[in-house]
Amino acid sequence: LANVEKERVGSYRELNKAVELLHLSHSAVKEETARLVNTLRSSPKMRGRWGEQSLDNVLTQAGLTEGVDFNKEVSVNTDDGRLRPDVIVNLPGGRKLVIDAKCSLNAFLDAGDAVDDAARALHLKAHASSIRRHTEQLGSKSYWQQFGDSADYVVMFIPGEHFLTAALDSDSKIWEDARTKGVLIATPTTLVALARTISTIRREERLAVQSAEIVKLGKELHARLATMGSHVTKLGRNLEQANNAYNSFVGSLESQVLTQARRFEALEVSSGTKEIEAMPLVESSPRPLTKLTAAPLIANEDDAAA
Repeated sequence: LANVEKERVGSYRELNKAVELLHLSHSAVKEETARLVNTLRSSPKMRGRWGEQSLDNVLTQAGLTEGVDFNKEVSVNTDDGRLRPDVIVNLPGGRKLVIDAKCSLNAFLDAGDAVDDAARALHLKAHASSIRRHTEQLGSKSYWQQFGDSADYVVMFIPGEHFLTAALDSDSKIWEDARTKGVLIATPTTLVALARTISTIRREERLAVQSAEIVKLGKELHARLATMGSHVTKLGRNLEQANNAYNSFVGSLESQVLTQARRFEALEVSSGTKEIEAMPLVESSPRPLTKLTAAPLIANEDDAAA
């Protein structure tokens, strides 16, 4: 019993230390959260940077690459001033998709700190009004008319599902009214699905372009091989002509010259150290290219596209 009690006391002491460490960690997280909330409340610029970073993270996780699939800080001058959306996504076919991050937090945070339902409902209504105001401002800018061949709507990114859900609970017509103004409200969940679709289509577009380039290179290579084959055939004919000329020369030399020269040997007029050797004939001929007229690997452009 003494040993059991000793082990129980030791285990209790270790458990107490673990609870103290957990309490300290919870306090540190709570302090950091409060500091973040205060920063987001007091600094609109910091809220904007947080929204832009959240948007960048979503696009990157969806497989899009900055500078290739999307660009940041693209501005254009208009009669009403300079427009600078947060992100321009490159769509297939050379089109553009404008995305602007909006982060309305003060009223939402006030609703979370409210002590009664009436005050909470009032703050949530103010939060919904803030989001509606952002959609109206984006719709009035007509981004789709300022960036060339862009989609006929602009995406307003809200960096949190709960922000939009709280606004829709208070004002259920925000989404539909924003759509009629050319504004599509997106959260990380909906935007990542849209971005993944765009990434897949752009990858297929790049593969189609690369396939067309491969077909083009294949045709050029086939044409060059055909030209090389004609040169090889011509070279073979020339070698055959040279072979025949050599054999004719040897035959003429044997019959017309060497027979007379060998008579000197019979009359013992030669030098005696060397004899006239027989001239060999070249019996082999160059091998023709039998595969030169074979069917090409790619029969037509339809097969190449397939």
